[in-house]
Amino acid sequence: MNLPTPAIVAERGAERLPRLALILLCAAYLLPGIFGREPWRNADLTSFGFMVSIAQGHAPWWQPMIAGIPAEGGPLPYWLGALAIKALPFLDAPIAARLPYALVLAGVFVAVWYACFHLARTDAAQPVAFAFGGEAHAVDYARALADGALLALMASLGLLQLGHETTPELVQLLAMSVY
Repeated sequence: MNLPTPAIVAERGAERLPRLALILLCAAYLLPGIFGREPWRNADLTSFGFMVSIAQGHAPWWQPMIAGIPAEGGPLPYWLGALAIKALPFLDAPIAARLPYALVLAGVFVAVWYACFHLARTDAAQPVAFAFGGEAHAVDYARALADGALLALMASLGLLQLGHETTPELVQLLAMSVY
């Protein structure tokens, strides 16, 4: 039986990505989708409509509706936006509704980074120990893999649009990332 070949990673191969650079890259990904735009897609506009109808008292909190038509999914994603609209009346409603979703996307980033970091620190994921030293240290190797996983997540084509909308799918992504 052939066993899987473990990773062969030298110490230089697991150099740290500067934390500030990674945080600034995440901020550059998150912030532009919050300000300076209106709800742009049908699903985004529909979700925003449910949030506004709840916040203005036109629909009950337990059954989000627009003109008597109920929402298809659960109410939690709409509650987030409606609570933000009510809690931040000095902001425009679209911006207030997007703020909790920006926090949700930030939560996805944190959950994916830490999940990959802890998975990469297990013994089964460690690179081969070299005979004369020079292999990557466990924490450095795990940090490099977690950084790569976060960058790959941000590079996903579908996440760019999904991550900047106020739709229930982003809350589902957070739930799966935490799970």
